[in-house]
Amino acid sequence: MLAELFWVALVVGVSSAAVLWVLAARLALGVVRDRSGGFGDGVLAILWPFGARQADASGARAILLNKMMVAFFIAILVAIASMAVYSNLTFVLPVRVQ
Repeated sequence: MLAELFWVALVVGVSSAAVLWVLAARLALGVVRDRSGGFGDGVLAILWPFGARQADASGARAILLNKMMVAFFIAILVAIASMAVYSNLTFVLPVRVQ
């Protein structure tokens, strides 16, 4: 029962991190589009969208990107912790062969 709970927490953590990445990338692409950035800036915004908060983003967008970055790392930490607990709960000791 407990192992399934941590499996669900792992899935929730990974999926929320993915959703936060997509939302941050959309916001970063909006920042790049507003300042007339080129193709390279758009690719960088997709690869690391949280860097757009330092690239002439307005105050509200920079605050939103900061909050998304904190939430992204919290989601990653939840996923990693859940994976560790799940693996400990489902660990089966090897049988000694004589």
